[in-house]
Amino acid sequence: MLRQIDREIIADLYLARTGLDFLEELVDRFGSRFGGTAQEHGAAEFIAERFRAAGADRVYLETFTCPGWTRKETRLAVTAPEERDAVCIALPYCPPGEVEGPLVYLGDGDPQIYADNRDKLKGAIVMVTTATPQYYHRAMHRGEKLGRALEAGAIGFIWMRGEPGGLPETGSARFGRACEVPAISVSYETGHELLRLSKKGPVRLKISSTNVNHPVTSHNVVAEFTGRKRPDEVILLGAHYDGHDISQSASDDGAGIAVVVEAARALGVHKEHLDRTIRLVGFAQEEMGLIGAEHHAGGAQQEQIKFMLNLDGAGRGSNGNFSLQGWPEATAFFKGVFKEMHEADVSVGDRIFLYSDMYPFAVRGIPSATFASQAPASAGAPRGFGHTFWDSLDKVQPKPIQIDAARVARLAVRLATMHAVPLERKEPAAIGAKLKEMGLDTVLRYELRPIPGEA
Repeated sequence: MLRQIDREIIADLYLARTGLDFLEELVDRFGSRFGGTAQEHGAAEFIAERFRAAGADRVYLETFTCPGWTRKETRLAVTAPEERDAVCIALPYCPPGEVEGPLVYLGDGDPQIYADNRDKLKGAIVMVTTATPQYYHRAMHRGEKLGRALEAGAIGFIWMRGEPGGLPETGSARFGRACEVPAISVSYETGHELLRLSKKGPVRLKISSTNVNHPVTSHNVVAEFTGRKRPDEVILLGAHYDGHDISQSASDDGAGIAVVVEAARALGVHKEHLDRTIRLVGFAQEEMGLIGAEHHAGGAQQEQIKFMLNLDGAGRGSNGNFSLQGWPEATAFFKGVFKEMHEADVSVGDRIFLYSDMYPFAVRGIPSATFASQAPASAGAPRGFGHTFWDSLDKVQPKPIQIDAARVARLAVRLATMHAVPLERKEPAAIGAKLKEMGLDTVLRYELRPIPGEA
């Protein structure tokens, strides 16, 4: 039976471009789908319609209220050694207000440079790049770099693009909450203009913000193909459909939600063969702090979830990366599954990642993984065009969406039909211990996020 289903899924999806057609309509009709906006709400209804058309047995919107933000005017002014304005954009959750202070540049922002310059940071406006720090053992997220600056007493924060191209890079300043100080972004070129001014004397900057933090309503989009034998055991496939307000958010994560919708279309044809329930979720508010995933993972139905697969980053490239989130004992099982599927170009490993929608599930002890097929990016701008003005539809190709949808649908069928899924829940404290082993508990503290297992 599996081989016949495989053939039909592959024949349907590999030869189509319906995923890109869906994505084109999504971005043309609903723009960025920024959290809490009318665009996001319209996109939720649109995705729900596609799930219904795929034959899902149940489709509904999961509504919640959360912190939101509206972009207004932001100004970056140089006040010394000369007066001029510089081009900038605000980071989401940037509060209204005005601050002025000396510029302190910390390069790529590794922990040692914070320590070396700690006596300069209090009362300063700190600028760091988006680049991965050289000679440091891991990447550092924007939230950690900002958190380290604020912990040392900075009064403002500048997120400088680490690669030329005239693009400031956006991203929420905090996770699910208003930032304490004005936080903005500048391009590589603008950042270097500010640095060159130091040849004339100490640089002082003034950031003025009229942006607004306020509560909003958002919707996760949920669809289910009900299992015929074990309907209370759920295999969850999800991707966020929201994006940042400055672009179409076509790759991040329009391509991912397109993969989910295409997988749903393929699964609907074979739903009578599913023993377990397959749940598909379009998560809202990922970009503002994994809020939609947090809402769903903490809901009453979370006890039913046997496995959660996040598809943020799917549909962007050819080679796949399947990363478990604290279940290293399951790597051999999934390697075997992908080998049996003849998907030799999917790598399998275990590495907990703090910044996408599988994380709220993993920290509750729900077996979780993330699958991505990223296009190549640089060390200076690890997101590529993501989080910039030019995360646009022209960067997305039809074939990666269809290939990843076929991979995901075939995997889901196997997990929904095998006699037992060899994945056990864990206590949150066990995930917390793994995070501490990786040194990520420190990161969570800088970002004002809870540590699993701690009261």
